[in-house]
Order: sequence, then C-alpha cells, then structure tokens
Amino acid sequence: MTKKLSEGKAKATLGVSGSNVRDGQIRADEFLPELRGKRAIKKFREMRDNDSTIGAVMYATEQVLRDVDLKVEPKGDSDASKKEAEFIESVLEDMEHTLDDHVSEAISFLSYGFALFEVVYKRREGNATRNPKKRSKYTDGRIGVRKICSRAPWTISRFEVEGQSGDILGTYQDTGYGGLNKNFIPINKSLLYRTTSLNGEPAGRSVLRNAFTSYERLNQIQQYEAIGIERELAGIPVIEVPAEYLGPDASEAQVAFVNNIKQIGRDLKFNEQGYLIKPSDTYPGKDGEPTTIKLVDFKLMSSEGKRAIDIDPVIRRYQHDIARSVLSEFIMLGSGSNGSYALSKSKTDLFLRALESYIQSIVDVLNKQLVETIWELNGLPFETMPKIVAGDVAPHDLKELSAFLRNLNGANIDVAEDSGTVKELMDIAELPFDKAEYESRMKAKAAQAAVDENNI
Repeated sequence: MTKKLSEGKAKATLGVSGSNVRDGQIRADEFLPELRGKRAIKKFREMRDNDSTIGAVMYATEQVLRDVDLKVEPKGDSDASKKEAEFIESVLEDMEHTLDDHVSEAISFLSYGFALFEVVYKRREGNATRNPKKRSKYTDGRIGVRKICSRAPWTISRFEVEGQSGDILGTYQDTGYGGLNKNFIPINKSLLYRTTSLNGEPAGRSVLRNAFTSYERLNQIQQYEAIGIERELAGIPVIEVPAEYLGPDASEAQVAFVNNIKQIGRDLKFNEQGYLIKPSDTYPGKDGEPTTIKLVDFKLMSSEGKRAIDIDPVIRRYQHDIARSVLSEFIMLGSGSNGSYALSKSKTDLFLRALESYIQSIVDVLNKQLVETIWELNGLPFETMPKIVAGDVAPHDLKELSAFLRNLNGANIDVAEDSGTVKELMDIAELPFDKAEYESRMKAKAAQAAVDENNI
C-alpha cells in the first residue's frame, strides 16, 4: 500500500544523481583509467591539437559559432523592459574583451567536456578613476562586468559538490607547482559550460570521447607507416663489431665504443647524421699477416618482405570514424570516389543542427549564470530582466523559403499582415526593415481599402 507523501519528504532531496556527487572528481565514473581526471584533459588536448580531422572540425565549429549574432531581447514591450535590455547590451559592450572572444573560448567545452570562467565585476563609475580596472564608459553606478576570465581545464583539480543534492558549489584550481596551492572559485562567480550533466558529472563529457579508440588506432598505424617507409627507403643499419666488444669481459673503452656505435645507428638519418666513420684496420691472419676483414663493418639491410599492405584505406576508415563521431563526416566527402550533393547536404544540415544546440547551450549559461547574477547584484526586479538570444547558425536557403511562401499564398494564408513575421523574413534576407513604418503603411492601406469598399 502506497504511503501518503508528506510535505517534508516532498521538499527533501532523497536520491543522488550519480557517483560523482560525492567527491567532484573529473570523469570519476569513466571505465578507462587514461580518461579520468587530468589525464582525460591532457588526452583530449592532444587529440584536438595533433589530429588533422579533429582540428579541422573544431576550427570549423569555432568559426561558425563565432559568427552567430547574439542579441539581447527585452522581456516585454514596456519602456522599462526595453531600457533594461539596453543596460545588458551596454554591460556586454563595456567589457575589456568582446563577447565574440568569450564565445570563441567557451567553445572549448566541446573538447574537454566543460569550460570554466571567472567573472570579474566592476561598478560603472565612468573614466574619472585612474585605476584601469574600474574604468567604464557609463556612469550609472550599477554593477557591470569588467571581464570574463578563462580558467584552463588542465588547471582544475576538482569540483566542490554538495553531498546530497549534487549541486556544484565551486571549483578548486591549481595555481602553483605540484598543485600545492589551490584557489577556490565559487560557482556564483563563475560561468560553467558543460556538454551534459548526466550522472551528476560536473565536468561534462567531451564530444571527442567516442573518437578516442579510432584516434589511438590511427596514431599507431600512421607510426607504422612512417617506420615502414623509412626502413624501405633508407634500410636498416647493420653494424658489425668484434665479438669481444660485446662480451661480458669487454673493457670500459670497448663498451663506450659500442654505445657510440649504437647511438650512430639510431641517428643515422640524412636530416641528422649523413655519414659514418669506420676504422680501416683489419683482422690479422693466423701468422699475423693482414686480411681483408675489417675490424668494424657497416651496411644497410633492405627489407625483403614481398607482401604489400595498402594501409591507406585503413587510415581513411579511422578518419571517417573520427569525423562521424562528431557529426562531421561531410568534411571527408570528395576525398574518395563516392559522394553526392544530396548526401553532403544532409550531413551538413545535421552538423549545423548540432551547432545550433551548442550555441544554445552557451546562451543558456549566459542567461542563467551571468544575467541573473547581474540582476541580483543590482537589486533589479526580475519582471524586466531581458535574455540573450542566438541568431541563425547558417543562412537560410532563400529559394526554398520563397517556394514555401508561395505555397502559403496558394493556400490563402497571407503573412504580410503580421509585421513580426515580415520582420523575421527581412532579417533572414538581411534586408532593412522598420516595423513601425510598416505597421503604419499597413493601417493606411487597410483604411483606404475600407473607403474604397464603401464607395462601391
């Protein structure tokens, strides 16, 4: 029989999100040890900086999202709401850096699973002060933002998490050698971007996680390829020395000589060492007569393998796997014999939909963790608090939009009477539009139509 839920239990937190709410470690629930804690951050940084496919995807993502227009939208049509929207616009414009620069840095949360920023506030008291840290273009005395400082993921040691609810209270950052000195940054002074909060994970989950296995295999195969080419073209150095030099009774001078020879064999490349000096002395015969057998001999042994393995398809397969794991397989189209415009468009559209989700995540954090905090610091009413909205990630296809409008017109649906819809259409086409003037012309047109109807 189900017991009646009491008010106390209804308000209490009874369960936990996951295993990470206890200690706040980075990816503590990851089953691969090399992808836990700071080792994960180091590995994802290596993948982003070393792999050409991942680098291309991340660069494309950064450039596209950096170009997205972020606007401040008032909460209503009242003068107070519009005034407060202008206030937030001025705050974002009065920082030491641009909002685009911040968005460009925030995109790193895709690579590492999270991106942490510390917000430094200031009072807007104009340029009268000599302290550059307090200067502002405005003199309204309100609290604004001086700068939003990036805190590199590889400097974050752990998160401070409330034990039962799993709420993030702040982060500890290593600031000294050996991680002995730690700064605590409270969450109400931070901006924390995360890809996901599944299982109570404060550090999110990198979008590169699914590409890890393919990246490791691709790295190994490329190394094998480079070694194989080098051995096939240059050969393997083979150096012959007297047997006593390799024996257990070899003198220190003989051991040193062998070590030098080993070093020469390792470094024998045209870009590092292009020569080898050998002694001309030969072994003596039974009666002490000279022979043609030299004391030290050197030659290059070429590969005798006859099995040619084409590893290019294997490399391409792993590159496709990496691109597919981040919804960017379209960048591989054209590198082979397959591919079509329809296939490219569908894959590109899927990638752009993912980018829309990413920029919306950034906007949500700005609204929740930045705008709300500014409102609380200034003691402003939430009834007039505006919000930041993101524009379109990619331009619309005007031909398809025109065909859609024609179909609406054929169904006797006239969108010209709605000034808001017309404004959106003009914005999509990047054409100027005055909403007040348009509404005035529409009213005049409707009035003239009424007069003409009465005169009939």
